[in-house]
Amino acid sequence: MSLHLSDVLTRFLPDYQQHYAMNWQQQAACKHILQCRTLALGQQLWQCDNCQQQQVVYCSCRDRHCPRCQGQRTRDWIEAQAANLLQVKYFHLVFTLPHELNVISQYAPEKLYKSLFSAVWQTLSKFALQHRKSTGELGMTAVLHTWGQTLTQHIHLHCLIPGGMLSKAERWQVIDKGYLFPVKALSTVFRAKMLQQLRDEKLSIPDKDALLTTPWTVFSKACLCKPQTVLRYLGRYTRKGVLHESRLQRISAEGVSFSYRDYRDDNKRKAMTLSGPEFIRRYLSHVLPKGFMRIRHYGLLANRCRKRKLTIIRQQEAQRKPKDEATATERETPCWRCSHCQVGSLHLASVIAHRPEGNPDG
Repeated sequence: MSLHLSDVLTRFLPDYQQHYAMNWQQQAACKHILQCRTLALGQQLWQCDNCQQQQVVYCSCRDRHCPRCQGQRTRDWIEAQAANLLQVKYFHLVFTLPHELNVISQYAPEKLYKSLFSAVWQTLSKFALQHRKSTGELGMTAVLHTWGQTLTQHIHLHCLIPGGMLSKAERWQVIDKGYLFPVKALSTVFRAKMLQQLRDEKLSIPDKDALLTTPWTVFSKACLCKPQTVLRYLGRYTRKGVLHESRLQRISAEGVSFSYRDYRDDNKRKAMTLSGPEFIRRYLSHVLPKGFMRIRHYGLLANRCRKRKLTIIRQQEAQRKPKDEATATERETPCWRCSHCQVGSLHLASVIAHRPEGNPDG
């Protein structure tokens, strides 16, 4: 039997609320997760185009914190991003905040996350303008993650960067080397930029002396050379939730058991058991402020100028070499087979809204 986050909330949320206060965003997320795929949100009627068999499916909540509502949104988002891919290798960098700064996320999360986005982009822009062989403007898609494998606070930014720069004269310059910038140098500049951002936001910096002497982590992953690989990475890191429900192993009076990968030790799968309230506390600590954009585009990929600059780049690419491979990717249309006849496909026939009891007019 599959376990769901709603099962955890149903069993342990009352106990959690006796010990912890919840802000309204966390309350809304819990309400949506509990109602997801239940009669409370209405139902859809699907019908087979072969045997006419009908199947009822409960509607989803569409909350971005719900682990059951990201599949279709991920496919739609990836399809939209496919049109923005360039035929160059991509660099994948990860900028991680020291855990000493996690405390700020408890009282000023929006300012902390905003500062992280700004500091990373300022760092990369500074290196791009000081590049020895060529200078110009980079492009970046950045995705905020606030969690680690055990649901603890682990605030980091995944950055996917096309391997090229657009000069002030709008000449496209491809980066041929196997890395973007030296990560040790990036780490030093990133630390200075981030601390300055926190000062600008008038946020108290805890343990400042330790932060100034401790190396900050910037990790560079292997280059991505194929557009299809880039799209897979986009899907993996942009719409990835705090916890995939397949990791839930057991819910009992002792607590919640789930699997995780131990990246710090031996990179193996292990199991962890937390009390119900502690599991919920960790999960809800990653609920983002309302309206906060955890996926952002910068430079030549910024929304305001992306279409024009990508057109310029592709025109120059076409002049340099013949187009020998397709740049567009076909969308895989989801196919839901009929479980009754195993031949036909199910199609949406109608949507039935839920009517509360005692209110026949809805």
